Amino acid sequence: MNTISFNACQDILENIADGVRVIDNEGTVIYVNRSLCSLLGYDRAELIGKSIYDIYPPEDRASVEKHVALWKTGKKDRYEVEHTNRVGRKLFMEVSSVPIFDEEKSYQGTYTVVRDITERKQIETEVLKEKNFLNKMISLCPDGIIGVNRHGTIILFNRAAEKLTGYAGEEIIGRMPISDLYHPQESARVIKKKLYSSEFGEVGQLEGFEAAVSTRYGQNVPIRLSAALIFEEGKEIGSVGFFHDLTARKQRESRLRELSITDSLSGLNNQRHFYTVLNEEMDRSRRYDRPLSLICFDIDNFKLCNDKLGHLEGDNIIRMVGQILRERLRSSDHAFRYGGDEFMVILTETDLPKAFSSAERIRKEFNSRWSYDSVFEGAGLKRITLSLGVAEVGTEELADMFIKRSDLAMYEAKRAGGDQTVEATSQIGKFRHGF
Repeated sequence: MNTISFNACQDILENIADGVRVIDNEGTVIYVNRSLCSLLGYDRAELIGKSIYDIYPPEDRASVEKHVALWKTGKKDRYEVEHTNRVGRKLFMEVSSVPIFDEEKSYQGTYTVVRDITERKQIETEVLKEKNFLNKMISLCPDGIIGVNRHGTIILFNRAAEKLTGYAGEEIIGRMPISDLYHPQESARVIKKKLYSSEFGEVGQLEGFEAAVSTRYGQNVPIRLSAALIFEEGKEIGSVGFFHDLTARKQRESRLRELSITDSLSGLNNQRHFYTVLNEEMDRSRRYDRPLSLICFDIDNFKLCNDKLGHLEGDNIIRMVGQILRERLRSSDHAFRYGGDEFMVILTETDLPKAFSSAERIRKEFNSRWSYDSVFEGAGLKRITLSLGVAEVGTEELADMFIKRSDLAMYEAKRAGGDQTVEATSQIGKFRHGF
């Protein structure tokens, strides 16, 4: 059997990249290879015969003694150490030591391999810095960032996501499926499907999709979602989403819409919105075969009031009408300032007799609140009253005709002296006086 000669073994040790050191049972260095000398910054002659305790600085002596004691028990040792060599270069070294025993199991020394891992440590440090930087960015991002694995379980949940949902990260990371956050839960399936399409961006990406998430308090928060699938070596491993809270924007939009459809003086909806609502309610009435009525009314003697007492007094009367309608109508009804001193009221689920009764209640309520008699008598003005016309929508009747019939009924009431309600029929003219 061929064996490798001692000289051959020494050649191998002298040419390997790792440092090699052998000490005897007293801790004296009896061999170092070329690589270790280069690493530590010593000549070989400066190390051979030197105590291991003298190679390291005094502050490391306790640590060295610990390792030597371990070797003497026969245990192998492997550890990483930071070391500054003789020329001042800061090193990170991986040290592997194997104790040597003779046939009588007597400790003879230790064989040690020293590997320079400085470059690896620097890379790890940079990677750690980048990871910490990324984690800090994720933590400080004003939008919620939620990551899920390929099974849909939440594995990333930043501070903004906690604020958005009311959940703490430790409560749901690794525990809650993303579907439990969406409202409704089926949204998760829809979103995943859209991620695989190009409807909202590139395949695998979703941009500007509006959805809603449920908070731990039962609230539903509108969000704009941007998401992307995550791949590793060509295999999908999960996805990450950015959840932007749309609550403030939706509130602004709602407020702007409210302003666009609201008459600022009366507080009622305006004429533009009247036509939208009327058509919707007429469609609903036909679809479910339910009655629908319309009240059209005008303020009697209003122009003279404005001319004599000024627009401020006229505005107060408009406000009073708006207040009466808001207070007395059902939540399912709709009131509008149609223009000037003319108003419209849409009464859902209401036939003509009931509409007439509702109109009369409005008229009588207005009269009961009137408190300007002395002012008007002093100005030589007639008392302000209301003239009202009511109509029930006919089968297949168009909106324009429906409005015209109620409008003509209102003019019948006005021509009859005002302060009364007139019912519109298919033949305009039938009316009742309210007293």
